[in-house]
Amino acid sequence: MCKSPDFSLQEGKKKIIYLGDGSGDYCPSLKLKEVDFVMPRKNFPLFDLICKDPLVIKADIHEWTDGEELEHILLNLINTIATEENAQFISAADCKLQTMSAHEALPQALPVRQ
Repeated sequence: MCKSPDFSLQEGKKKIIYLGDGSGDYCPSLKLKEVDFVMPRKNFPLFDLICKDPLVIKADIHEWTDGEELEHILLNLINTIATEENAQFISAADCKLQTMSAHEALPQALPVRQ
């Protein structure tokens, strides 16, 4: 049994960019359409399953290896979709991606009066 979101419930004409790395992401990837995109993490279970039989995946496949490559590919896909749909151009500055080191101090919590 496939436990995945029902993409057919999406309202309007939308394209889906599905990111995944685990074997549990394979079944949802099979439900994507030709206009959609799947982004498996290279050398992880989803990527390996797709490589065994890539023709069963209807969506356009874009693999990635690390966060920097993921960001680059994802922003390119978003810009391509926006351009195709004559939408306003989206630049990298419009997407707020942040990384936080485990060594960085978190902001101090504000005291709450009761």
